Amino acid sequence: MAAMERAFRAMNTNMRMVVYPGRGVEAQAAGALESAEVLVRSYEARFSRFLPASELSLLNTSAGRWSTVSPDMSDVLALAREMTAETGGLFDPGVLPQLEWAGYDRSFEALPAYRPAGATALLGGLGIGAVELDGRGRVRLPVGCRLDLGGIVKGWAADRVADVLADSGAALVDLGGDIAVRGSLPEGAPWRIGVEPPDAPDELMTVLEVTHGGVATSGTNRRRWRRGGASMHHIIDPRTGQPARSDLSQVVASAPTAARADIWAKTALILGPEACEMLVASKTDIELLLVAADGTATMSPGIRLCNVDARTAA
Repeated sequence: MAAMERAFRAMNTNMRMVVYPGRGVEAQAAGALESAEVLVRSYEARFSRFLPASELSLLNTSAGRWSTVSPDMSDVLALAREMTAETGGLFDPGVLPQLEWAGYDRSFEALPAYRPAGATALLGGLGIGAVELDGRGRVRLPVGCRLDLGGIVKGWAADRVADVLADSGAALVDLGGDIAVRGSLPEGAPWRIGVEPPDAPDELMTVLEVTHGGVATSGTNRRRWRRGGASMHHIIDPRTGQPARSDLSQVVASAPTAARADIWAKTALILGPEACEMLVASKTDIELLLVAADGTATMSPGIRLCNVDARTAA
């Protein structure tokens, strides 16, 4: 059984989808891959904060008024509210004003390496917990609240696309590092997912074995710029309104869904290594591989590796 693949670029990152089609469904798998790319591009058009006509951008400009939104938007907002509560507010799409204060006010490839210093950090912003959902497809953002869904949409989209492809066979969807897998490889083998070190994107640190669910990587080394004399990155700590300052430079999370992996990878990066020990103990469906600023790697017991270069295991 040969794999069928499709690679393209969307959401300002590289996308890759793989299917091992069942016997006699090769044509169905080819069509599913094509449809999956169209689906991903539709999600970008709907959820990008950098597209003025996107549904998210229009929602952000309608604060104070009820807006009728798509079922996809309702689903993502409901999940975001749920995960904000579950993470104790450490994941919160309402940090868009803080992201813009830090200098991330345009698509990253258009972002200058240096931004001048400005006003002091924004604190006490209105998070997604203040957003009203009526359960019938209508949403109202309070005045002053604007959302960035970049911390959840790729994982959510990877899950959606993987479910579509799974009708044709075992599938892997990699949307820029947010990965969803469905089904086992031929002969029941697990999927092998390579992990790059945070400071060497073309090298391989280790390889994870995954049979179902999601894997996501979050780091602070690759999307950086300077604002005044300070180094900035895109992971905002809602408690401070500024880029997170933990001792971790990268987190790889494994979870039952890519959306949960995506969110918990970012949350763990904000928490730091000591709090992550308690996190793994309390969240039995979450596994973490942590890379400290000095390159030392630790991992929770449920991480399955087939080529360990990490220095220690927790």
